[in-house]
Amino acid sequence: MKRPIYSYFLLLAFFGLVTSCQQSPEGAKTLDATTLVKDLQKRLIEAKAGEEILLPAGTFSFKRSISLNDTPGVTIKGAGKGKTILSFKGQIEGAEGILIKNAKDIHLEGFTVSDSKGDAIKVQACENVVMRDLETTWTDGKKATNGAYGLYPVSSKNVLMEKCEASYAMDAGIYVGQSTNVVVRDNYVHNNVAGLEIENTRNGEVYNNIAKNNTAGMLIFDMPDLPQANGDKIKFYNNLMDGNNGENFAPKGMIVSTLPPGTGMNLMSHSNIEMHDNVIKNHKTVSVMINSWFITGNPFKSELFDPYCTNIHVHDNKISDQQGPSDMSTEAGQLISFITDGKGADIIMDGVFKPGLPDVNGNASSYCIRNNGDNLTFINLNAGLGATPEEMKKNMDANAAKFDCELPDFDTSEHDKWLAIK
Repeated sequence: MKRPIYSYFLLLAFFGLVTSCQQSPEGAKTLDATTLVKDLQKRLIEAKAGEEILLPAGTFSFKRSISLNDTPGVTIKGAGKGKTILSFKGQIEGAEGILIKNAKDIHLEGFTVSDSKGDAIKVQACENVVMRDLETTWTDGKKATNGAYGLYPVSSKNVLMEKCEASYAMDAGIYVGQSTNVVVRDNYVHNNVAGLEIENTRNGEVYNNIAKNNTAGMLIFDMPDLPQANGDKIKFYNNLMDGNNGENFAPKGMIVSTLPPGTGMNLMSHSNIEMHDNVIKNHKTVSVMINSWFITGNPFKSELFDPYCTNIHVHDNKISDQQGPSDMSTEAGQLISFITDGKGADIIMDGVFKPGLPDVNGNASSYCIRNNGDNLTFINLNAGLGATPEEMKKNMDANAAKFDCELPDFDTSEHDKWLAIK
């Protein structure tokens, strides 16, 4: 990246200043541990704007979801992840562990949510959200009956998620969906199907995150037929994806159930991604996969949805130790194994490019891929020339030089507007 990102540090400093200097409202006290389970939902229902709700250390068992609707400026703060534990092991009612909806200036910090029936912490249609030092997990290990998402901000604006941990989600540990203006940094995702997923999201920085032992480490996807049709402008850097070779325990029929174990990074149907200075290593099937929506074989209805990846700039990453043999527990893994004679590959693309793009030095894909490691195995499946495995193997192209180019920096004016928000 040519342009310094000092402006983003101003954002982070702003968040830090607000949270470090914020004083508890007059009369705010830590909830009594002996009555917390009974009192917490009532406090949230009766919460006033700007109220701080403090949770003590301990493990607290809930049978029903906890929710907050509409009230702005509420903080829920525990003693730290792993210290304040909200357990939903015996949950009998509600689709989430915690649901925060339609509120501004929300701050969630310092607690664990475990064993929720559905998503662990869902923040929906909110604005100016801080999620810090949170943990989500399912304590019985990898099960298809676990909740889909751990940390799940969706349809929200101005989101900072940092220093969180998410594990054992049957879809994605961290899932930022249909949101605008996000920073996701310094998080650890492990033992999920997808570790960290950015979906249909616009204007984001994703950096300094670690993904280990997931089925797939990190994903940037666009999905069809959603209210926010297409994602745009994601800067993805300084992340570590290491040894994401875990079994895929998602229920059949979900898109993530098709992910082959041993996937480092997967980009699908998204536009304007700059991916640089990441470490991607020790994956047995594919280190980086780039594909259109058509590779899924699923139809879509939305006329606004763009099924192609465009303006994908993958440069100066460290991709290494692609191990093989390819995992064959999914159809995608079987395809990769067939194409590569079981060896897997460092970089694979489906080769289905958006029509009408300008041809630059024989490259009409708007993909630029360069300086990502030595002696990397590269495969363009050219699936547009034929979609059967046999046709793709016949038509595949291993010439990475066609994509050795550079794309310009993104227009960050929208980020500057975000930074002006106080």
